[in-house]
Amino acid sequence: MFSFFHILRRKGTAPVALFFISLFLMAAGSTSSEFLHGIDVSRYQKDVNWEHVKEAEIHFAFMKATEGDFLKDRYFDTNWENSRKYGIKRGAYHFYLPDVSIEDQIEIFKRTVTLLPGDLAPVLDVETPCNSISDAQLRRDIFQWLTAIEEHYGVKPIIYTNQIYYNRKLRGYFTDYPLWIARYQNAEPITHPKDNMAFWQYSETGTVKGIDAPVDMNWFFGDVSALNKLCVPAKAAAPAPTGTMAQNNEL
Repeated sequence: MFSFFHILRRKGTAPVALFFISLFLMAAGSTSSEFLHGIDVSRYQKDVNWEHVKEAEIHFAFMKATEGDFLKDRYFDTNWENSRKYGIKRGAYHFYLPDVSIEDQIEIFKRTVTLLPGDLAPVLDVETPCNSISDAQLRRDIFQWLTAIEEHYGVKPIIYTNQIYYNRKLRGYFTDYPLWIARYQNAEPITHPKDNMAFWQYSETGTVKGIDAPVDMNWFFGDVSALNKLCVPAKAAAPAPTGTMAQNNEL
């Protein structure tokens, strides 16, 4: 697509692009007056030069860690270490498969990902259709993953999804959890009044220095201080989970 976002791909014009995109976001209804730019990566981006990514003014990066109960992303360890080495706030995500044991999906993520203070909260990527379980069971499994992961790491996880999946399955049910929603039109995602959208994935075809493949591009609605509130605290004590799954009767 061609829009203000296209300007980001032109060398030397990032400050101008950031200014215009900020105006666009505020006009779209965002309450925050500050935004941070980030990316998410997996094996599809292959070898990432994180030093160059840092030079591109990327503030945060999520990287795929695990999928289902069997897969660890082959580039996760390298991405995990090198993003931190170059001062990019890092986060790890699990790609959820609805027809796989949720207990096993919890365990593979816990075995794979070690979080340090300052790392972003774990993310559950929820976007896979499945006709073999009900929507109610789907939401129970998601909630089980979220509560178990919060108890283990001491920080409330983030839910990633896309606008269509959110509308059909998740809208208004996870009001205690930060949401990260993909919508690639030049329009901010539309959410339930009680939901908390923290991240917007606005493109899946971005270009960033240091990455030789299209990459997902994201905005965080807030400044560095707000982003830090979604991170592992300095002395995480792993308290009992406090989230609840709302009862949403809306169609």
